[in-house]
Amino acid sequence: MLYQICKHGAWVYYKLFYKMEVEGLDTLDTSVNYIVCANHINLQDPIVIGALLPFEGRFMAKKELFKNRIVASFLSKIGVFPVDRDANDLTAIKKALSILKNGESLGIFPEGTRNKGKTPLPVKSGVAMLAVKTQTLILPVTLDSPYKLFGRLRVVFHPPVSFESYYGQKVASAELEKMSEQIMKSIYNDMKYYGQLLDK
Repeated sequence: MLYQICKHGAWVYYKLFYKMEVEGLDTLDTSVNYIVCANHINLQDPIVIGALLPFEGRFMAKKELFKNRIVASFLSKIGVFPVDRDANDLTAIKKALSILKNGESLGIFPEGTRNKGKTPLPVKSGVAMLAVKTQTLILPVTLDSPYKLFGRLRVVFHPPVSFESYYGQKVASAELEKMSEQIMKSIYNDMKYYGQLLDK
């Protein structure tokens, strides 16, 4: 219930205060679950995605956000769970695997921190690894906005990516990293407004 209240409240907010441009959302198959994989340019990114998705998604968030007990309680109630960005957080990985194997969708920002540039930050193998291990489609999402009130807010939901040819195989970490990097490159290749802002 709390998730739905927050979702609809956020949708109304962005609809009223931004010039929203949403692409590809109507093509999503809501009968399957996804690893929702996006670039990270602003703290509002997960709120925007959550407001638009036609299904509930569980998001990873940096553990620092959970230091405050009230904030931690709220985040947990809407399905957000912590991840330690500076370590190989096995607890978070197991939680993510459990979510996907349970048929739920997972939201992840592979860069791990906000990117102030126009090219992807280094990413690890996590996205591709989760997709291969759980046989889940990756849904790349481009967030493209300077996030200025009444400005443009463009969100592109790209066609899902399948690594089906790797299912059931043991894939080297280096190969998984390349697969994850390719996903991020495709996301950044579709940016317009944010890139123009940085060029000024």
